[in-house]
Amino acid sequence: MPGPPARRGSARAADRAEPRAVRTRARLVGALLDALTAKPLEALSVAEVCRRAEVHRVTFYSHWPDIRSLAAEVFAQSVDRLARVPDEVLSAAAVPADLAAAYERALHGQLREILDHRAAYRTLFTSDADAGFHRRLVAAQRDRAAAAIGELARLGVAAPGGAAGYPAAYIAGGVVAAFEAWALGDETDVAAAATEIAAQLPHWWPRPD
Repeated sequence: MPGPPARRGSARAADRAEPRAVRTRARLVGALLDALTAKPLEALSVAEVCRRAEVHRVTFYSHWPDIRSLAAEVFAQSVDRLARVPDEVLSAAAVPADLAAAYERALHGQLREILDHRAAYRTLFTSDADAGFHRRLVAAQRDRAAAAIGELARLGVAAPGGAAGYPAAYIAGGVVAAFEAWALGDETDVAAAATEIAAQLPHWWPRPD
């Protein structure tokens, strides 16, 4: 009897930029999010998500090796998307406190996203095989932190060790650890959590007025 489909999940197996592949991935992402309204992540199977998306399992495996990898990508991207401060907000910032306020608003959005899908985030944070979720989050937060540090430099705030990348790495690690604590905890006050997390930032990071 034939074995299970090959679980490649490689870029070569599926050109993600090809329009048909983009549409297929969007259907599978939508099916995952829809399925999570009825079942926890750990109870979902590839077969169920494919059935909801009306996509063959072989096609699924050409994009991801398993459900956990799909979820890791989807939720890491969701958090990263909410971390982005619009260019027009950045360019309009006249003083460092303006930037600090903008990034704290973005932090609100990230915490709200984690709260709204807390069960899935808990699973991804605590799984022994997290499908690269933690690594994805840290890498994305490091990039966002580096961009923020660059904007602060434009306004005259110098981050010690910036050339070596230490500030961005330090902030990213701390923020992701705080996200994990938020996901695993029972607190629901997003505004309070954002204020408390922002208070942990380095001394040179400006505070909103």
